[in-house]
Amino acid sequence: MKHFIAVLIILFHSVISFSQQGDKIEFYTEQSPRLRGMMVPTYMGEKDLRDLAAWGANHIRWQLTWDGSGWRADAADKAAYRQWLNGAIAHVDKMLPICKELGIHVLIDLHTLPGGSITGAGHRMFSDKSWQDEFIDVWKQIANHYKDNSTVWGYDVANEPQDIKVTGGAVNWPTLASMVCHEIRAIDAKHPIIVEARGGDLGTLAKFQTIDVPGLVYSFHMYIPHSFTHQNIYSQRRDFHYPGFVGIKWWNTKTLKKELEKIKDWQIANKAQIYVGEFSAIRWAPGDDAYLYLKDCVDVFEEFGWSWAYHAFREYHGWSVEHGNEKGDETPAKAPTQRQQLFLEAFKKNAR
Repeated sequence: MKHFIAVLIILFHSVISFSQQGDKIEFYTEQSPRLRGMMVPTYMGEKDLRDLAAWGANHIRWQLTWDGSGWRADAADKAAYRQWLNGAIAHVDKMLPICKELGIHVLIDLHTLPGGSITGAGHRMFSDKSWQDEFIDVWKQIANHYKDNSTVWGYDVANEPQDIKVTGGAVNWPTLASMVCHEIRAIDAKHPIIVEARGGDLGTLAKFQTIDVPGLVYSFHMYIPHSFTHQNIYSQRRDFHYPGFVGIKWWNTKTLKKELEKIKDWQIANKAQIYVGEFSAIRWAPGDDAYLYLKDCVDVFEEFGWSWAYHAFREYHGWSVEHGNEKGDETPAKAPTQRQQLFLEAFKKNAR
């Protein structure tokens, strides 16, 4: 009888997440508390962290991006890249005790990849094996650095990886993803590893072959229909509505949910865990259309049991829920916008 009780205790503890066990770190499971939060810029400060915690967020996807857009990595050598990365990590390290105090779980997001990008060819590391070696070495460094840190929730190994052309002795993304996950797991047996499919897309994840490494969480970014979510960022063309037509397709609550069901079906078929790393709609979408789109996204994520991070908090003003919907007005609104209120309500579900 004692042996039976002991087995039950072990099984019970195996499904409780690290956040329920103090400083204990365990894999993310369906029984883990839901993470609801926002993506944040590389040099996020203490005041901003405290403000976001006051909103009720319990999670941030901390993007490590070189100078905001990552373009400096396109021409940098390995020493310069590592110097930037070490500086970014040092800043995160200063903020982690504050995150721990606030109950915020941090996802380390390698947003700027080693080697940067080549126009028309995707990320450079798919055209040069030495950059793939650097990519793996970088993650071995990060895993060794954070393997015992319970405030860090997990590792997002590559933001929107693009292997458009694979040359120079390199391997494609699914192969490289498997390699880096095995290397991380050999160092860190505790933290979840977050894997995106090519481009971070919903469609590519729905066809992605799972990786035989324990503790993986699969992620996608929700920006469909792209012509709606990204309208008029680079030039003023035309307005798209939600609900409304984008091209010949009508988008509404039903259409959006049907698209996301592709991931839910894939999740069930592969017994996988899902995390939405980014989703957004540009703030100057017509009327209250951005709010309606974001509300539908959040509602489906909640229904499907997915953790999520909005893109983004106090980064580019175009994605800011603290700004109104007039494109030319770059001053935060005096009162919470409808989009901000949406997240204030959603964050109330977070357990403290």
